[in-house]
Amino acid sequence: MQAMNISDASQPCLDSTLSLELASFKLSSTLHGFLLAICITNGLLSVLATVGNALVLIIILKFPSLRTLSNILIFSLALIDVLVGVVVQPSFVVYIAGKINLEFYCGALLAYLYTEIFCVGLSLITLSLIACERFFAIVYPFKYINYMTKPRLITIVVAVWAVWFLFNVICRTLRVKNDEFFSPIASAVIGFSLILNIALYFKIFKIIRRHERQINAQNLVNRAIRARDSRKDDTGNSSAQESTLSSRETHMARTVAYITGVLVLCYLLLMVTSFADMLIEDDALFDHLLYPLAETITFFNSSLNPFLYCWRCRDLREKIWLVLKGSKYSTSSKHSSRRSVEQKQSTERETSTRREERV
Repeated sequence: MQAMNISDASQPCLDSTLSLELASFKLSSTLHGFLLAICITNGLLSVLATVGNALVLIIILKFPSLRTLSNILIFSLALIDVLVGVVVQPSFVVYIAGKINLEFYCGALLAYLYTEIFCVGLSLITLSLIACERFFAIVYPFKYINYMTKPRLITIVVAVWAVWFLFNVICRTLRVKNDEFFSPIASAVIGFSLILNIALYFKIFKIIRRHERQINAQNLVNRAIRARDSRKDDTGNSSAQESTLSSRETHMARTVAYITGVLVLCYLLLMVTSFADMLIEDDALFDHLLYPLAETITFFNSSLNPFLYCWRCRDLREKIWLVLKGSKYSTSSKHSSRRSVEQKQSTERETSTRREERV
């Protein structure tokens, strides 16, 4: 067993609750292997989260057809996950590596502490925005079409980012102590976001089930009418359009519900660990075993999200496949665009020729 000594250079970090764990840290061979596995796992997940979510961002920016209202919020969520892969996880790996090397990396600890709570809180707030957007689209579809525009939604997203960023920066700049102000408010915001998501999706899927029953009943009536009259009427066509629209909105709502469910599952161990830490006095167990494991599972969510997007969104999946083809896609797209232009020009020439012949 080896004890860790904290140098004088780490004194500015000692007002942090998590930094105090290093004062009596003892490294065993078992703990060494566990922390090394944590470092390797987070290193791999960091690359996966960065590459996967960066690809999602590029695809949404590259193809205008994907810049829908829902995908604007998905873009915000993917951007947060990129920050997790680029900043949070690397600083966490350096911090854990410091424990293995029996050293104290103050900069890594501060970067990890400050960015983790920022990204975790912003992820849950963004999911709440997505839930509100889905609720508004399904419950008030006509108001949604009139009032929910892309510039307005982008303004809301930017405002949320700015407010949460300023809250974190002001608290850190003023050296607000975690236990007195910052942690209670941050925990309240995160807890409220979780409760709001659960409540909204409960309401959304209750409405969806009612709409599906109504549509199914209407379709039965329409089929009976068509069987009797042997023809399609306007009522059947409008019902089909309504069914298609409802299916689209329902699919997106379920997609976001899957994303929220996976996030809650990944965050669950961290929330349980934080709650148990307040009841059980065993700092070594929590600081060196449970918290690193729980935070690794939490970060895993950022690596899973791109796969969820591709699984649930066919357009996004197809566009990613096209981009991954690289030059072949660009060459074929150029040829196809040229062919379409030539066909359009030839059609216009034929039309003008026919007009001249008529004259």
